Amino acid sequence: MNRQQFMQAMEIHLRPMDPLERAELLADYEQHFEMGLREGRPAEEIARELGHPIEIAKEALGDRYDAHTPGSDPFYAPTFEEMRSQQKKGNRAARNFFTAIGLFFLNIILAIPLGLTLWSVWLTIASLSLLVLAPVAAAVDFLYFGHFEYSELFVSIGVFGIGILFAIATKSVFKSFKSITLQYIRWNQKTMKGDDV
Repeated sequence: MNRQQFMQAMEIHLRPMDPLERAELLADYEQHFEMGLREGRPAEEIARELGHPIEIAKEALGDRYDAHTPGSDPFYAPTFEEMRSQQKKGNRAARNFFTAIGLFFLNIILAIPLGLTLWSVWLTIASLSLLVLAPVAAAVDFLYFGHFEYSELFVSIGVFGIGILFAIATKSVFKSFKSITLQYIRWNQKTMKGDDV
């Protein structure tokens, strides 16, 4: 077996190995050939000394190498990436099941009560913004009941200002809570899809 045949066989038999790890190992064997050829030794002799590519692959791959598995012909052996994707598919159903259960309990116990609390705070602030109608109430009191006091006018103007502040707060709190809610929903979706968070 010459150098080219040896290296091709190594490449084929080491397919299940991580590409970087495989490249490192192949570079080591290339270096053995380089050093031997510089010493004037024939490539066939160097290949014999290094050993048979199948034996080297068995040792390097360990339990990843199985000669008795159907379709274990090295030309058709799965690459490292193919093996990883098969493992991911196999584990995906169980992972999705347990992720769904975990998210369900997280949402029921923590997220939904906390979310309802946050939105009820917003609803309280929004209802307090109705204080802007205080001058209207004072005007109705004057028009229908003929009752007018300066103190009532000043209080209604003050309450009107407080209502405006609550209306401004309602808008900014709504934006914040909406953003938090949407981010949490997106996080749930990404977690269920199995994306990295």
